[in-house]
Amino acid sequence: DLLFYYLSKTSFNLPIQHSNASPSAMTISSFFNNGLLSVLGILLSAYSIYVEYRVEHKAENPDDVFTALCDIEAIGASCSTVFSLPEAKMLSFFGLVPHGSILDIPNGYLGIAFYALSLTRHVTGIQRSGLLSHLFYPTVNLIITTLAFSSSIFLARKLYIIQEVCVVCITTHIINTTIFYRSIQEALSVSEGKIKRQ
Repeated sequence: DLLFYYLSKTSFNLPIQHSNASPSAMTISSFFNNGLLSVLGILLSAYSIYVEYRVEHKAENPDDVFTALCDIEAIGASCSTVFSLPEAKMLSFFGLVPHGSILDIPNGYLGIAFYALSLTRHVTGIQRSGLLSHLFYPTVNLIITTLAFSSSIFLARKLYIIQEVCVVCITTHIINTTIFYRSIQEALSVSEGKIKRQ
């Protein structure tokens, strides 16, 4: 119910942009706005955390038979295998935090933080005031989305190397790429506006 309420409030109340794109393309783009993509990203990230937790603790309970919904044998997909890789915890993989420390968290937590920021930005608007206002600037947003996009490229490359299919991963990579592309458009739009005013 909360999701449908959110969609009714935000999905279609978007500013009209003059574009040469077809009405159907603009309708699809308007529906799959950053708010909806962020909600989907949060849900997928949360599920990835759950799957990783179940896989990590499977040895503690051998009788626990767990099969993730994203382990689809028909297409050779196994997200539980991917979530067990060292790259599934990028902070420790790149040596940013000690392995096994409290900060050695799954990538899903990073995803939730990123999508929560994107969702907040979409719902409340770009203009913000207060201590966290700088996080909503187009330039800062572009930096953040670039980091998310870069992580997607890195992880997608790993999937290609090991020849593994991960439906959850691929979906989040598509979301990250879309949000990144839109952040570029926004930053360029703001930059062009400043140039015109000068």
